[in-house]
Amino acid sequence: MARNSPKPSEKIIYFLIILLGILILYTDINTKKFVVIKNNLYSLQISSSYIFNRAIIESFSEFIEIFKSKEKLIIENNLLKDKLEESYLKNYIISKENSFFTDHNSLINSLRENRLNGDFFYAKLRSVDPNMFSCCDKHRLFLEIIDEEDQSFEESVVLNSTGLVGQIIDSKSYQEVMLLTDIKSSIPLIDSTGDFYCNAKGGGKAGYIFCTFSQLVWTEKHEINDPFFSSGLGGIYPKNIKIGHIASINKIDSTSTVLKIELINDPLKDNLFGVLKM
Repeated sequence: MARNSPKPSEKIIYFLIILLGILILYTDINTKKFVVIKNNLYSLQISSSYIFNRAIIESFSEFIEIFKSKEKLIIENNLLKDKLEESYLKNYIISKENSFFTDHNSLINSLRENRLNGDFFYAKLRSVDPNMFSCCDKHRLFLEIIDEEDQSFEESVVLNSTGLVGQIIDSKSYQEVMLLTDIKSSIPLIDSTGDFYCNAKGGGKAGYIFCTFSQLVWTEKHEINDPFFSSGLGGIYPKNIKIGHIASINKIDSTSTVLKIELINDPLKDNLFGVLKM
């Protein structure tokens, strides 16, 4: 296909455009007429770039500062919370010091009522986070044995005037007590008839433990407020100590039921505890 040649009118337009370009270039070189325009355009380019970069950089910097301030505020709040909890704990323990002898008599009465046998030691509360009982799965106390002998107390049972509290799981410095409500805790129970057994576990809820059983195995009927006692199975907890009563009965499915057992003990009631080595 043959190429179309420019028409005479188009040639004239091309020539005029080239001539105008040469004229502008000549004028710029000899008279500097376009320097101001070029400088203004260059200044506009620099200003626009500066404004854009400043807006982006400053916004990002402000975001970083806000993030740092928020992070700093979180750290400061956590430190303040730790100090408040430490202060609360100290005041709590000090407030319990005055009831030492009262606790002593109440504890002795509790031991007599439960007819407990074994080596018995007194212990004082040294550390606890009272707030954890309302929020967390790990429920622990730390005790100091009074007139401690050089021996290990791991797996020893801990009681106070209100009943069974838990067991010692570590004796490295203070005695670490895992409460019945701790999610890692379990205690074999028996009902008042002596016909129903279950292994109740802590659920991380203050004041309650939970017993799940199959109705295919256990056909006994239960009612609210039915009492439960330690069965003595497992060799850790002594038998026939009252643990609590049924607070609610919940069916999971057609065969499984959960008994929510409200404990009678209050681990934070006393400053004095009894440690029983079976």
